[in-house]
Amino acid sequence: MKAFQLLALLALCGLGSCDKVRDGIAQVRKKTTAALSAATAGPLVSDIADGGYFKFTGQAGKLVIVDFYADWCGPCRQLSPILEKIAAAHGGTIVVGKVNIDKCKALASQQGVLAIPDVRIFRDGKQVDQFIGLPAESELRRRLEILAQGLKASAPAADGKDAPVGAPSQPTPKKPVFEPMTKDWLPPGIQPR
Repeated sequence: MKAFQLLALLALCGLGSCDKVRDGIAQVRKKTTAALSAATAGPLVSDIADGGYFKFTGQAGKLVIVDFYADWCGPCRQLSPILEKIAAAHGGTIVVGKVNIDKCKALASQQGVLAIPDVRIFRDGKQVDQFIGLPAESELRRRLEILAQGLKASAPAADGKDAPVGAPSQPTPKKPVFEPMTKDWLPPGIQPR
């Protein structure tokens, strides 16, 4: 963004010709596009096509985030790096899949996407959370931390490759959502009969 501001300032001040400014803008766009494609090419962020949605969301032992987005959507562009940072910080327990609604219209329609960014969160193949719009980064981190509790960071296989999608993982012991209350508690100041 700062590069665009600098180029606009140069153009306004008359320090460069129109061709130089256009060339500078084109170079900045190329670098930005290359950086965005490199960021989404990592193992924790994947582009999902129509056929791979259910396989991707069915990964066991991971928190799977599916982001329905569009290139022209401003909040989507703001959310993307936040999701990438969160996934990178969790050592493989959180993976992000991105579905471009302009390229996968049938999938977006089938999943009932009406507004973007539409983010769905899956754990062991079941949808556990969903939100639409751009939440605060701290709120998003808090929600994902709660949902990722009990997941272990996946270590790469001995050959350096990750386990295939859908491969069986070690079962994690399930912690009860609610623990029963002991019957001997009483509010302060109340004596048992």
